[in-house]
This record gives sequence, structure tokens and C-alpha cells, in this order.
Amino acid sequence: MSKNESIKSMEYGQNVVSFLMIKESDLKKAKNDSLYLDMILGDAYGNQANAKLWNADGTMASYKTGDLVLVDALVQKFNGRLQLRINRLRLVEEGDDVNIEDFVDSAPENPENMYAYMMEILADYENEELRMLTEYMLEEKKDRLFYYPAAKTHHHAIKAGLLYHTFSMLKLAVELAKLYPFIDRDLLFSGVILHDLSKVDEMVSNELGIVEDYSKEGKLLGHIIQGIVEIDKAAASLGISSECRLLLEHLLLSHHYHAEYGSPKKPLLPEGELLHYIDMIDARMFTMEKVLRDVEPGSFAERNMTLEYRSMYKPDWQA
Repeated sequence: MSKNESIKSMEYGQNVVSFLMIKESDLKKAKNDSLYLDMILGDAYGNQANAKLWNADGTMASYKTGDLVLVDALVQKFNGRLQLRINRLRLVEEGDDVNIEDFVDSAPENPENMYAYMMEILADYENEELRMLTEYMLEEKKDRLFYYPAAKTHHHAIKAGLLYHTFSMLKLAVELAKLYPFIDRDLLFSGVILHDLSKVDEMVSNELGIVEDYSKEGKLLGHIIQGIVEIDKAAASLGISSECRLLLEHLLLSHHYHAEYGSPKKPLLPEGELLHYIDMIDARMFTMEKVLRDVEPGSFAERNMTLEYRSMYKPDWQA
């Protein structure tokens, strides 16, 4: 068997030996007080599977997110899903014929080009306050934007995924602003650029774009509140007017639309309404493309939580 075999090609009852990347790892205690390692492992093709190593010892806590490991495991099924029961595993060693970059799902656009596009949009602003504030906040987080994902496990959970999500949204916003000329295009564009920017402080990611955990502030506040606090600080530092600050903060506060998703206010500005739906469109299109990528025509994808547990269908026009 190839040591870079896709998880999707693994068959139940099969013993596999394969290089996989640790996406999540947690040393837990079973009901009988024995330790076991509970992991999410990913292959070089973007697929993931749960894995268990029973009767582990305390040294297994050293295995962490982002480690590349060689796994010897039995393919099983649990709750209808593939699960690996690990017999042995070890970290990748010098001389192993494997490249860690092959296991990193990255944005399809070059980060430098995406960032340059946003700077071009900012250079065309008419509102100097919005331009100055947005550029100031963007530049503060530039380095991390080049590798941070937009989420730990949901949409755009890839290297530079946050930048790619923002870039795609901004292209949508540019076109919609032409269709609705009554809106304040600069305000909409700044809302797009800043709406998720504080995710680089909400999550803790390595330079492969893999989130190890949420930060303390991320767990207690979340990126919406963190973003509002940062707008306050930046506006005070730059001498930005209270109206400009307030409008941007409202866009951030309302962009999740529903209180149960973190927004205590629905949009009261047309730019906020557009921001919400542009966000939803890009997040869902990214997820739909991903779940349908390897589906055969005429078949349904697996149900997806981000898509409200819908099972998307790939048409078969030849049927």
C-alpha cells in the first residue's frame, strides 16, 4: 500500500500504513481509567478521519496539532463513519519520503496578490477616515493574514483561508456596489475587510494554517467583540470621528445577523445587510465546492453541519 493513500480509499477491515497529519490530538481517560489518544488525522488530499490509540501512556501527550506521523492502523467503522484504530505511530523521521507541504490545504490564490488587491481597493477610497483606519488595522495583522485560516474546522479552514475569504468577499462587494449605487461603497468595503480580521487573535494557529486552539480572549469574547475593541483603540489613536467609528462597529456587531450566532443587533444599515449576505454567500459556496469536489456525478455528498446538515447533489447531465 502507498504510504500516501487517501483516507477515502481505505476500506473497512483493512490494515493501513500511511503518513498522516495530526489535525487535533487529545490524551483522554477511559471509563476504566486507562489512557487513550483521541485524534483527527488528515491525509494529503484534504480528507480527515477520527483515530484512537487505546492503552496509551503519558508520553503520548507530546503528539500535537501539525505533527506529521506514520500510522499503522486498522480501518473500522463507528457511527457509520470511518475510524482508525491505531496499532503504532511515530513522528516523521529524516529520510522518510514525505513532504509536509503536501498535507497543507492552502488558499488557491497567492497571499501577496490578495493583499495587494485589498490595498488597491483602499487606495481608491473617497473617505479618507475609512481608508486610514482600515489600512492601519490591516497592516497591524498583515504577517498573520498570510497563513491564518478563517476557522478551526468550518469554512475556509485552510492556510491563508482568512485572507482568501476576505479577498473573495471584497470582489463580490465591488460588483454589488455597482448594482446599488446608493450605498456607501467605502463603508461596505471596510466592513468586508475588517469583519473577521480579529480572528487572528481569536484563534491560535501555526504557520501551516492549522488552529491548535482558541485564545483565552477568543473563548471569553470572540472575534466580533475583539474587533470592536480594536476599532475603538485604532480610532482613538488616529483621531477618527465618532460617526465613522460607530458605523464600522455596527457593521462588525451585526454581520452574523442572529443573536445565537453572536450578533445582538441585526443590520440597521444597507451596507451591513450586504455584508451579512456576502459573508454567507462566500462561506457557503466555499463549503459546497469542497463537499462536492470528490463526489461522483449523480451522487450526493455527505451531510454537512455548516450547510445545516444538507446533503448536496452533483448533477449528472449524461444520465
